[in-house]
Amino acid sequence: MPTSHVHPLPAVPKLSRIGRALAGAQVLKETLSIIFLGLPLVKAAPLVLLSALPGVVLYLLHWHLALGRAGRVFATAVWVFTLLDELWGLLLFQELDSPTRNQVRLLHWSYFLGLAIILLALGELVWRWQRRRAKAQRNVHHQALLAARQRR
Repeated sequence: MPTSHVHPLPAVPKLSRIGRALAGAQVLKETLSIIFLGLPLVKAAPLVLLSALPGVVLYLLHWHLALGRAGRVFATAVWVFTLLDELWGLLLFQELDSPTRNQVRLLHWSYFLGLAIILLALGELVWRWQRRRAKAQRNVHHQALLAARQRR
């Protein structure tokens, strides 16, 4: 059906600077965790490497987020999977026979720092979504579209 005017498609909202910085902080935390926790584990039990594959994929996705090339919906999915991976990693590490005192201390720092970054990132995404939604509801054009949809 032809229209009298053309409305451009809305742009997919990208990550903010804060979101990219949080993704960069997560990459740094994961890099240090790989060096200080992951490598000693792989040396002791090479089969642990298989359980770390989802974390490696998430590590690469966090690089993608830090570079700012992803939209907010994709970022939300990555952060939710990261939260699940953090919990999975904690459970796996707790099941090891004899982690050293230093490894346990590093694990707690890594876990709580990762959890803080993840929750901040998810909170920032929810805040931006809510802000964008409130702005759209104030938009007169948006209200007209909603009214037209209800009339159908």
